[in-house]
Amino acid sequence: MFSCFRPLRTFCLFLVLLAVGSRQAALAQSPALDSLRRLARQPQPDTSRVLLLCAISDQYWVLRTDSAEAYARRALALARRARYVHGEGEALNRLGAALRERNLAQALELFQASLHLAETHHDLRLQAQNLRSIGIIYVYLRDRQQGLSYYFQALRIGEKLHDERRMVIELSNIGLAYDLYNQLDSAGYYQQQAYALAQRLHSSTNYILYGLGQVARKQGRLAQAQSYYRRSIAESAALGHQRSSNFAYVGLATLYQQQGRLDSSIYYARLGNQAAQRNGFLRGVLNASTLLTQNFKTRGPADSALKYQTLLLAMKDTLFGQEKVMRLQNINYQARQREQKAAADQAALKTRYHTYGLVGLLLGLLVLVGLLVRHYRVQQRANAALQASLAELKTTQFQLVQREKMAFLGELTAGVAHELQNPLSFVKKFAEVSTDLVDEINGAQRLARDGKLEREILDGLKQNIMNISTHGQRATAIIKGMLEHARTGSTPREATDLNLLIEENLRLAYQAAQNQHPGFEATLTRQLAAALPAVAVVAPDLGRVLLNLCTNALYAVRQRQQQEPAAAYEPAVVVSSRQLPAAVEIRVSDNGGGIPAAVRTKIFQPFFTTKPVGEGTGLGLSLSHDIISTGHGGTLTVESAEGRGTEFIITLPWPG
Repeated sequence: MFSCFRPLRTFCLFLVLLAVGSRQAALAQSPALDSLRRLARQPQPDTSRVLLLCAISDQYWVLRTDSAEAYARRALALARRARYVHGEGEALNRLGAALRERNLAQALELFQASLHLAETHHDLRLQAQNLRSIGIIYVYLRDRQQGLSYYFQALRIGEKLHDERRMVIELSNIGLAYDLYNQLDSAGYYQQQAYALAQRLHSSTNYILYGLGQVARKQGRLAQAQSYYRRSIAESAALGHQRSSNFAYVGLATLYQQQGRLDSSIYYARLGNQAAQRNGFLRGVLNASTLLTQNFKTRGPADSALKYQTLLLAMKDTLFGQEKVMRLQNINYQARQREQKAAADQAALKTRYHTYGLVGLLLGLLVLVGLLVRHYRVQQRANAALQASLAELKTTQFQLVQREKMAFLGELTAGVAHELQNPLSFVKKFAEVSTDLVDEINGAQRLARDGKLEREILDGLKQNIMNISTHGQRATAIIKGMLEHARTGSTPREATDLNLLIEENLRLAYQAAQNQHPGFEATLTRQLAAALPAVAVVAPDLGRVLLNLCTNALYAVRQRQQQEPAAAYEPAVVVSSRQLPAAVEIRVSDNGGGIPAAVRTKIFQPFFTTKPVGEGTGLGLSLSHDIISTGHGGTLTVESAEGRGTEFIITLPWPG
């Protein structure tokens, strides 16, 4: 009867020792933990506090699991109150890690719940954390296939995230799993990969060194194994990591047991047992107690062997009790059943959708065939009418084109004839007068030479000849303008500095105005965009447009200057350029008399001009509009207000 309760009494004694060890561990808390606890005492948003409590649980996990559990539960409660799903998943994972040593079934439930939240919200980092945690449980249960499957899934996520520190942990865990199954080549390969990556990242290697020591010991490289174990012990002590200290102490104790050095084996096994008790690491207590039981059975005394054997049995009962194993198996079975049901439901849903799709496709094809038949019949009826009207349409189209050509030619001819009548009439008139003057001077010379009369006649003759020349030049200008309109072919475009082109033509127009009207002055303002890019244009054509617009602006301000007092009016012309999202804009504005609304609609028509007879052909703006719209694909528009001035706006498309 007493023997039945002896393991229970021993386990209760262990819990007392564990509490004492926990208080001792509290005195050895890391600076990082102290910093986190100070931060936790400050005001924090709920989401930040949840993650902070999880971080504190992580720190306590290497010191003592009861405190890690307490902080994980606080984090879980706060996350659920705040409806912080990511924080809830993190807290469930920490709580599972804290409970894993004494209740594998409950830990697995918590990890699976956390994994479900991570998958639902596509949280890859939390998925990897839970896959690793679930893999550890299956490794504990010696389920090689399941354990390694979860480990490798976690490793693939780490590679996908390029999280090399996470990859160090996954590689080392895979190595430890292969060591547990005595596949030493694979164990050594993954531990070496983990060690090389950790060295490059300057991260901790305490677990990796223990894994390398295990491989070396089992392969008979005992001196190398001893070196690895001692380095792991030193690094674990520096980190305050009780759990990895237990691993390294037990590994070294096992090495000394193999060598028959039982006193050293007992010494390090006891250190490993103490580290595990301080941490609450029941599996570590089990491993250390197993070594101590074997050593004391061999060396004595027997009571020490009985003491550790009792503790060993209590740990086995706690970790591997039949009820817990059965519950764990049931959870695993239920999880597989749910997965199978979900897969079956998904397959049925795919089949149903496939069936619906086929039926819908068939109905669609039937409807399509009906529509095609109907369309074919309608098209046959329409084709007959279309073929009959096509010939008539072509004939009518040809006639319309011919009529339009003749109408345009007639209009153009009438315009040219009308415009040429004026200068030719003047030429005819002045030629007749010149003939009369020549006859007169010849008659006067026959009678008597009169020097004064002769000079007057010669002056008149000279003036007539000048008038003939002027009106001849006007006729030439009309013909030149018409040739410009009729010009065919295209000049290649070149990248041009528009600001320079604007400056040059404004200067030429101003010089021409001053040469024609000495004493004329006007204020010229340039508002040119500094960073205007080069634009592909036909520079001579665009220069002609700019020169025409600047000349018109200067003419307009001079006309108003002649009509108003000098003190009340100052002539001004403004040219500007700017870059628009898909075009370049150029503006030429003046403060002249403006253009009446009735006239504005006609200014781009050939031969229309507001200048007096003899001062303009009426082709400048027409040609400018044609150069911008047809030659460059842009627009030329005008805005004007009577008494305030006129502004011409050029937009040139630019693919920038």
